[in-house]
Amino acid sequence: MDKLDLLLSGEIEIEGLIHDSSNGALKVLVSNSKQNTHAIIKPEVSIRPLWDFPDMDLNNREYATYLLDRALELNYVPETVMRYVQGIGNSLIQEWVKESDNDLIIVKSPEDIPKDYLKVLQGYDELNKLITLAHKDDRDLRNLCLFDLVINNADRKGGHLLMDTDNKLWAIDHGVSWHQESKIRTVLWGWIGKTFNDEDITLLEKTKKVLQAWKEEEFNYLSEIEIEQAIKRVDYLLEIKAFPQPGDQWPAVPWPIF
Repeated sequence: MDKLDLLLSGEIEIEGLIHDSSNGALKVLVSNSKQNTHAIIKPEVSIRPLWDFPDMDLNNREYATYLLDRALELNYVPETVMRYVQGIGNSLIQEWVKESDNDLIIVKSPEDIPKDYLKVLQGYDELNKLITLAHKDDRDLRNLCLFDLVINNADRKGGHLLMDTDNKLWAIDHGVSWHQESKIRTVLWGWIGKTFNDEDITLLEKTKKVLQAWKEEEFNYLSEIEIEQAIKRVDYLLEIKAFPQPGDQWPAVPWPIF
C-alpha cells in the first residue's frame, strides 16, 4: 500500500489542533497494520466563508491544485486526498512534511542579499532599517511561480514553501486559489519581465492541455468559469512570453510574508 492509499483508507488518530490554522486544521496519525504517516486534516465543517471566497469550498480548490501538480508531474504538493472521516465529516487530508530550515525566501539588509538571489521589494523594518525581500533563483521556484500565476494563488507566503530533510521542495496551503478574478499574491516576483525559456513554454503548454481536458470532462472541483479563466491566464502568459508585472487592483505580496 502506498501513502495515497494509506491516506484514503487508514485509521485516523487525532494528535492535536494546529494552533495557527484559520480553519480548524488537525494534525493526525494515519495508520494501518503495516505502516503509518503523519498528516494534516482540514475538516469541511470548520471552513469559514471569506469575503472573496464565500462558498466555503477551499478544500476543493486545494485538491484541484494537487491534481494539477500531479498532472504536470511537478510533485511539489504533498500527497492529498478527499475523504469522509468518522466523527469529523468530509475532509481534505494531506501528508505532513517534516521540514528543515531553508533559505528559499529571505528578508535581510540589502548588502546581505547574496548576488545569486532575485530581489522582490525593499522596505523598512520596525527600527526604520532598510530591508530587502529576495528569493533563490532556481528551476523549482521558477516552476512554482508559473504554477501560481496559473492557479491565481492569492496567498503564496514564504512559510508555504518547505524543504524536507532530503532537501526536496514542497508547496502547501492552496485553498485561496483559482478565483476567476485576478488575486495573485506571492513572494516569488523576482522574475518580473524576464523572457520565458523553452522549459517555461513547455510547462505552460502542458498546463493548458490539462485545463482544457478538465473543462471537457466537467471537472468536479472547480466551476467552468474558473477553469476558463485559468486557461485565459495561460494564454496570456504564452502570448507575452515573459513573467508579468503584478496588477494594481490587489496587493502583490501577501502579509505577513512568512
